[in-house]
Amino acid sequence: MYVATDAHPLTVIIIVGTLMVTPIYVFATYVFSGASRQKGMGIGIAALVVGAFMFWVCLSGLPNKLGLLGNLIVPAAWVLPSLALFLLRKWFLAERHSQKWLVGLQLFRVIGALFLLEMAREDLPGIFAYPAGIGDVLAAMVALGVLVRYRGSLSIPGGAVMLVIIVGVVDFVSAFFFGFFSSETPLQLFFPAVANNVIAFPTGLIPLFLVPYAIFFHVLSGLNYVMNDRDVVGESGLRGT
Repeated sequence: MYVATDAHPLTVIIIVGTLMVTPIYVFATYVFSGASRQKGMGIGIAALVVGAFMFWVCLSGLPNKLGLLGNLIVPAAWVLPSLALFLLRKWFLAERHSQKWLVGLQLFRVIGALFLLEMAREDLPGIFAYPAGIGDVLAAMVALGVLVRYRGSLSIPGGAVMLVIIVGVVDFVSAFFFGFFSSETPLQLFFPAVANNVIAFPTGLIPLFLVPYAIFFHVLSGLNYVMNDRDVVGESGLRGT
């Protein structure tokens, strides 16, 4: 039996469409960075497999069916991909990556505006939708501002890269806090009039897959700067590429 909320059709189309684009974006990042085409293909296929699995997890309502254990699924989904990246960082980052492509992924964060749409339809509580939705849109706007500011440059300075990462991570921490503590768990702190069913399909694909995907790119961007960009100066005299 599958579980889904009565979400707006636009919410379903945008979330599922974004899920389908993720493997292509990974591949493009490696190809247009001049890195390994084979690695891009392999990581893209891995993203496709994980995305398909998380699609089933979300649609099946597995987190709710597992009770207390199900509460660990979202934190694990957020941590494990980036942990694997960190442990295998020499393989993932044997070649330099374009920070413009790495930062550009965060533009997809504008998808968080769908939380506000579902809140307006009384499918999500404001205690979660406001910080998560506005925070995601702000993170996307910061990434856009950085890309526009350095659009004519071959490089993005480390400070700008770190700004995107910091704003993005703060948004994730805020969304997790209000999402977790407004959900029906023994640790619930907020008791909104509208139940927080964000983990249900289709919005559940955001915390189960799209957020881990964005975190993965934040870590990839940060590690790329630390390992490959700091000592490289572009034609404009700015660090990174």
